[in-house]
Amino acid sequence: MTMMSDSGAAGVGADTLLPGFAVTAVTPDEATSVAAAMLIALLAHDGANVAAMVPVETGLDDPCEAGSRGALIRWAAGHLDDPRHVTPFALEADRSAMLAADASGTLLHGAAFDRAREALSDGRTVLVVADAVGLMDPITPSLTMLDLITRWSLEVLIVEPLSRWAVGHVRLLAASVAARGLRVGGVLLSGHQSQHDLDDADITAMRDTIAALLNCPVVLLPHVQSFHDRGELLTAAESCGLQRVIPRRTA
Repeated sequence: MTMMSDSGAAGVGADTLLPGFAVTAVTPDEATSVAAAMLIALLAHDGANVAAMVPVETGLDDPCEAGSRGALIRWAAGHLDDPRHVTPFALEADRSAMLAADASGTLLHGAAFDRAREALSDGRTVLVVADAVGLMDPITPSLTMLDLITRWSLEVLIVEPLSRWAVGHVRLLAASVAARGLRVGGVLLSGHQSQHDLDDADITAMRDTIAALLNCPVVLLPHVQSFHDRGELLTAAESCGLQRVIPRRTA
């Protein structure tokens, strides 16, 4: 395999790449990682052998430590994968990825992410990447999560909190994704409308608008009481229609 520069999309042969999904957001939060875990549970239930990855996570002492996003998706995938492959860069400082790396003297490089992805991909049929830093937030001066998603040719699922700004935020992310030649496979709206002064009519209008603009499914994520219960993750995924974002990959 030919290694790439940080920001280059060329260099990884198409035949070496697993099909898969990136679950991302403007500012990833717990809803982003829970949505990724729901997707993993649904794919596994449909017979997929899932490789799960959080490329970089901050505010950690160790990769996949208890309570981390990496630990959640590693558990959801049901594999005892090396935590250093699931989260190749776990950075102690609770800052943006680039600042956290600077604080620890860690060199983040695209080739290290590629090696971790390759190690996880052996024998698997689909890759799910959960973003913990933000689609456009710099990982290095020349590398963003969008760059990684582009070089790995992943279909993008955008998680966005319910708010009156949701449509605008989603359009901005979708435009960035489309500019890289990638597809937005779905938009996953999270949160409770009561927190944002939204009624059912507002939510319906928001979903219809996003669906018409992006020509993709728009799903309202349910609250998951216990996201360390695979049965509950699967039930939540099926009840909200999350399967509508995956038929092109699993057919």
